[in-house]
Amino acid sequence: MKLAIVHKEKCKPTACGHECKKCCPVEKKEADSCVTIPSGIGSPVAGSRLPVGDKARIDENSCVGCAICVKRCPFGAIDIVNLPSVKEEDLVYRYGENGFALYGLPVPRGGSVLGLLGRNGIGKSTAVSILAGINPASGVSGFRGFGVSEAWLDDVRCKFKGTELQGYFDELHGKKISYKPQNLSALAVDVGVMDLLLKRGKKKDILELAEKLNVSNVLGNKMDKLSGGELQRVAILAASLGGAVSDDKAQEGHIYFFDEPLAFLDIGERIRVSDFIKEIGVGKSVIVVEHDLLMLDYLTDYLNVFYGGQGAFGTVSGVKGSKEGVNAYLHGFLKEENLRIRDKALKFNFTKNPALSGAKIAEWPAFDLEFPRLDSLGHQTGQGFRLEVGEGAIHENHVVGILGKNGTGKTSFIKALVGELDVAVGSRQSAVGKLDLGLDVSYKAQYLFSDSEEVVRDVMFREKINKKLASTFNLGVLAGKKVKELSGGELQRFSIARCLAKDADVYLIDEPSAYLDVEERISVAKAIKDVMVERSKTAFVVDHDLLLVSYLADSVINFSGVSGESGVASGVVDFEVGVSELLKSLDITLRKDKDSGRPRINKKGSVLDREQKEKGKWAIF
Repeated sequence: MKLAIVHKEKCKPTACGHECKKCCPVEKKEADSCVTIPSGIGSPVAGSRLPVGDKARIDENSCVGCAICVKRCPFGAIDIVNLPSVKEEDLVYRYGENGFALYGLPVPRGGSVLGLLGRNGIGKSTAVSILAGINPASGVSGFRGFGVSEAWLDDVRCKFKGTELQGYFDELHGKKISYKPQNLSALAVDVGVMDLLLKRGKKKDILELAEKLNVSNVLGNKMDKLSGGELQRVAILAASLGGAVSDDKAQEGHIYFFDEPLAFLDIGERIRVSDFIKEIGVGKSVIVVEHDLLMLDYLTDYLNVFYGGQGAFGTVSGVKGSKEGVNAYLHGFLKEENLRIRDKALKFNFTKNPALSGAKIAEWPAFDLEFPRLDSLGHQTGQGFRLEVGEGAIHENHVVGILGKNGTGKTSFIKALVGELDVAVGSRQSAVGKLDLGLDVSYKAQYLFSDSEEVVRDVMFREKINKKLASTFNLGVLAGKKVKELSGGELQRFSIARCLAKDADVYLIDEPSAYLDVEERISVAKAIKDVMVERSKTAFVVDHDLLLVSYLADSVINFSGVSGESGVASGVVDFEVGVSELLKSLDITLRKDKDSGRPRINKKGSVLDREQKEKGKWAIF
């Protein structure tokens, strides 16, 4: 079977010479046609404009699969894919002609948590929408609890007649569905948190769940004033209240869908939310999409692996146990399907340099940092946030992982090292000013935003991003885009590449895993580690993905304190010591998987969990 994909956002018929049509061998035959350019569009004319939606079209029936057009398209807008392992009748959903195609669906299991694992743009969110009774073309804004549309389900039932999924969709109309979407931007509105939640459940239930999710303190705020982590937990709370509200009575949901519920959360909150989801899912069906492998393994009972071509097509594996599913995904080979989904296995390197190894190139003094609490008019209303940092040193050929709760000063510490913030140095705090480490510093900020009109290709040339970095971060497909047009994941990859391309002594990288899928996260971790080793440089990396930090960090700085009020930074300690201190504070244990070498969290109360706690071994690598 053959697919012809035209990426609509990249196809620009008015800005090219229609190479796809000119080079197509089918087009050279007078009787046949394969590539169609919208009528009335000839050679590019200065100032000409093409109506939105008018793009090149490729007839899959007449296409011979030569893929010459793929190579000749100047904007990389075409993919020709041969699919020997699927049939046309396996197609579940397609986004129009020459659009993304999804083959197969996972089967939810009652009384268990099912995880969906795979790259971005591979169909996970599309599958979740269909399983929730939503037509993916309609889109979903906000979290929802609803009955499903019988009209939409009629075709779906016919599609899966005689399969296990037929029973699922037949029963779907009698169940209530709760859905927490991936994108939360639609929830950041000028509405009170409690006002919104009261439309979905009773106050008693809201207060109880808010306590479990640690968001009781924001119930009096407005949705558009919440941080990313707070908004995430409020969305999870709302979805957990169950189905639609009728006669002021909340109807408990029977099926829960959580699309990337751990984004923006620190390690402690990820554990809290995972435990919460497992608790509300007892006796129910829960489906979770997540890119944090450590937490996905901890949270789920089963997994379906999604594989295929990003933006082109997606296919779903059979159901697997969580451990086996994650290991198969990392290995790149699905045994039951006898299918290789990746050329190379994703491996973990736990070779660590001691905390004080390498030549010392700089040191920072003990310092304090304060942010006053201000009212709406900018007047100080009392003591605000305070961060305490002890003295420390920077050594060559070293990666320091920075871990801790949100709001305890990790980003402020990084900005202080960059020299962006005023700090009070010394025990008497007599000297106030910016730190000067005497080093060249390259900094990748936590929050990324750009309204730059520059084209990515021009920035790459100016900042001398070499071919190796461009290949590692897959920047070739972004070259023709303007910086302001990049998606969150694309901008993240581009920003990290720009940071690493600079000739600096120290690289300060804040939350590099945000918006990236599993493979991109491991690729980023490997790239950071390789650059530091090859150039004998130093990096400080702030992140909440413990698997990513475990991969690249030689040592650790832990941040403790009260979120938004105070923070205390530990000294630089060896990796295992630092991770053990963090895990002890969270009351969880971690071990190295024998098959894949990746870190795994022990189930609470399990034999391994109890044995490690008795020995005081919170982390075993």
